[in-house]
Amino acid sequence: MVQFRPGHPELPKPPAPILAGAVQMGALVEGTWGAAIHTAVAPKGGDFVVTKRGISAFCASDLSAILRNAGIRTLLLTGVATNFVVEGTAREAADRGYQVVVVQDCCAAFNKESHEMSLKNALPFLATITTSDEVIAALK
Repeated sequence: MVQFRPGHPELPKPPAPILAGAVQMGALVEGTWGAAIHTAVAPKGGDFVVTKRGISAFCASDLSAILRNAGIRTLLLTGVATNFVVEGTAREAADRGYQVVVVQDCCAAFNKESHEMSLKNALPFLATITTSDEVIAALK
């Protein structure tokens, strides 16, 4: 999940354009409705909730420590936006030595072209690209 403290002090001034809207609207502030986890995907007992403070899931979060301590070496990436968050996380995960798998039908971007461009041009060099059906079959 992405959240910021009131006033977005974690972000540089000025923030990256993708995050400038959040600052302007006072959005994604911890403790507010807009930063809450939807009940349909709420964590269950034993699930970790990682709060990130930037584009990559590793940015100012405890994700690396959690993964390392659990001995996890393979990451399945899903989320929004394919060409920013998913790709940014894949880049950093690859740099950190993780095996990265992007579940393409569980990702989205601001438009279809951006989603497909990332899946075609950048992510194949960082990750294995797969589908949710292939992941489910592999886990059975």
